[in-house]
Parts: sequence; structure tokens; C-alpha cells
Amino acid sequence: MNNTQKNLFKQSSVFKCVHDAHQQFKSQMSPFHILVEKRCYPDGCIYFQWKCKLLAKRKKCFRNFTKVGKECSNCKYFVEEKIHQYPEFIAGSDYGIKFLEKFRAFEEWIDDLKNKRILCEGCVSEVKPEFLIYKKGGKITLSLRGFLVCFKEGFIDNLSFEDKFYLSISSTTQNNLLLREGDSLEFQANLLLDRGRFKFIKSGRFVFYERGDSVPIKRTDILVALKTYTIQPNQPQKCLNCKHGILGDVESDLPGPRRIVICMQGVQNYNYCSIAILNNMTEHSDQCVNYQWSNMSCKHTL
Repeated sequence: MNNTQKNLFKQSSVFKCVHDAHQQFKSQMSPFHILVEKRCYPDGCIYFQWKCKLLAKRKKCFRNFTKVGKECSNCKYFVEEKIHQYPEFIAGSDYGIKFLEKFRAFEEWIDDLKNKRILCEGCVSEVKPEFLIYKKGGKITLSLRGFLVCFKEGFIDNLSFEDKFYLSISSTTQNNLLLREGDSLEFQANLLLDRGRFKFIKSGRFVFYERGDSVPIKRTDILVALKTYTIQPNQPQKCLNCKHGILGDVESDLPGPRRIVICMQGVQNYNYCSIAILNNMTEHSDQCVNYQWSNMSCKHTL
């Protein structure tokens, strides 16, 4: 291993797969999904695609169905097509061979981390509530699991980690420590791989080097949001980049996404979110617009 490390589970622009289920991700899938979760490289995967000859020709179904489902299997217009998909390296096979070598070393490092107590250090970039979502039938129930402390980078086991990692803590721990953006600290914890994310749990021995200026979040701050939240479909990037957008884990026996985005401000449709518009306006509202120096904008704030 080098003196620095990135999270190869979440590396972008490595694999592409044109499976229909990946269209919302522009066919770019994480190495975690391809090599760990589905294990579909290099042999690929087989799935069956249902089609309707009538709907394909934009004709009306005589049973008034608008999409193909299980009840269509005995219909003469129903077609089941067997499809074999293969993930590919975006940058070509030579890059793929080198990446797989790095990935094997990366997994050995992970195996070593799983077997010991780990010293972590970093500067807190954000503290968000951590939710567990229960789906039963058409009903969704939200439960506060605790808080998720986010780090953009830091040190893991004395190795410079140039990627995001997370610390999961209880509401009681947050009320005691009052972690906030800008805190510089170290702690000991155990590693839990959460669908490719580096998440640390069972933490202790906190040492603070610097405290941030922002106001810490507590359990009482989100009680109202638990009653007014909304669900945003397809994990929109706008919401993931917003401090009010929380990616929650879904627990359900039904098929479907295992994570969904929760809007803590109760916005009904993210396409018409006024919060994003106001943020863009206020970001530049306090900047000086004096262009008298060689057409260069003054950088002073008012």
C-alpha cells in the first residue's frame, strides 16, 4: 500500500453497464456494485426483460394495462427476452488490469482493518441525522437511528485517506459531544462497510484539536422534520448536495431501491425547489461587483 489511499469501492468512471436499471446513473456503476455486490465481472449477468407487442406499437392493451407485469404472462402479446449483459472498463482493458491489481491490494487492506480497533483523524465537514426507513405496503415510516458525522478526507490507521468517510453515533453521544462542522478531532472505532462507504461505529476515546464555529445539531432540532419530510425519487444530485437532503437506508421485504432521499424541508418536487434557488441568489448577494481593475471583479465582501 502507498502512503495515501482512496476508496476504490466508490471510484467513478471505472465500469459501465448498459443494464436498464442503471440508466439513472448514466450506465456508470461503482466497482463495489460490480466486483462485490453483484460479482458480475467478467462473466456478466443474465436477466429476463418483459415486453408487450401492443404497447411497443403504442396501441392500447385490451385489459387496460399500461405496463407489462406478472399478470401479462399468459397473454399472446407478451414476450420474454433473455438478455446477457457484461460490464466493461470505460478506459479500456489495459487500465482495467491495473485497476484490478490495485483493487486486490485495497481489499487486503480492508480485511486487515476489519480485525482491529482503528485510529481515525479528520475535520468534520457535516453532521446529518441518520434515518432508517421502513416500507410496509404503501406506508413509509421514518426512524432516527442517530447521527452521521461526515469527513471529506482524513487519516485512517495512520494512512492518508483522500476520500469521504463517516462516523455513525447515537443521539446520546451527539448530545454529549456536540459535534459540528469545523471540528478537528481523532477517535477510535470499528469499521463497517456500508455498501462501499467507509462508516465507523462503536467509537470512543475522542480527542479534539479544534472546535468549529457552527451550531451543533441535536435530536430535538429534527423532531419537526420527522413530521413534515418528503421523499424525493431517483436520488437527485441536487438533493444529495443539499444540506437538507438525507440519504436514508430502506428496510423492506419488497423489491426496490435500498436507499432513498429524504427532504427535511418537505419540498414536494425537487425540480421546483425554492431552497436551491435562494441559495444560488444569496451566494453572490454580498459580493462587490466593482470591475474597475482591468475588468477583474473585486473579491471583497460587503
